[in-house]
Amino acid sequence: MAGPQPLPPTDEPPRRRRFADAPAWISALTGVAGLLLGFLGLPVFLHSPTAAPKAAPTAATAPPVETTTASAPPPTTTPPETSLATPTPTPTPTGKASDVYRTATVELTEDYGFALDKLRPVSRDDQKEIYWYSSWLETDTAQFVVLDRKEPSSYETCSTVTRFTNRFSVWSNVGDRFCVLAPNGLVALAELTGGGRDADFVQLKLTIWRGTY
Repeated sequence: MAGPQPLPPTDEPPRRRRFADAPAWISALTGVAGLLLGFLGLPVFLHSPTAAPKAAPTAATAPPVETTTASAPPPTTTPPETSLATPTPTPTPTGKASDVYRTATVELTEDYGFALDKLRPVSRDDQKEIYWYSSWLETDTAQFVVLDRKEPSSYETCSTVTRFTNRFSVWSNVGDRFCVLAPNGLVALAELTGGGRDADFVQLKLTIWRGTY
């Protein structure tokens, strides 16, 4: 009895070979894609015309600036400053020339002097109107007129007589007189009423008029 006959050949084996070759094709395609990416670079694909454009950054909008118009304040009136210690000015003669401005008695010692508008003795180096130096009452800035005994003791006499001198002796007698015409316009009659050279002082009675020159 004859054994079983072999089956005729079929096409199945070639199909297995096609499925078995698929990994090789995938590997080949992957190699080609890697080659293209390495040669052209990723930016070609990212910046391609079909790539979606990136959205441009939006600039922050600054808040609106509020502007104000400054108006000048209304002017204010400031009262003038006043000094707490206001010096007393030297009185200025006013009125008629023959009006008596002042009467006083002054005692003067050697090397001291005074002015008709102050009548306070100071060092003769500081006062050149009437001062005592050596045996004389002298002046550097005023004019003296020594009166005779018969001449009246008046403003008219002192303002009109022109026997000008710049000294009066301290050896004069009590009652002797001389006029003083000061540079500030005051006119005075000075009468010796006490003291003298031996007393180391002189006492003068002064009548001062306002003057006109």
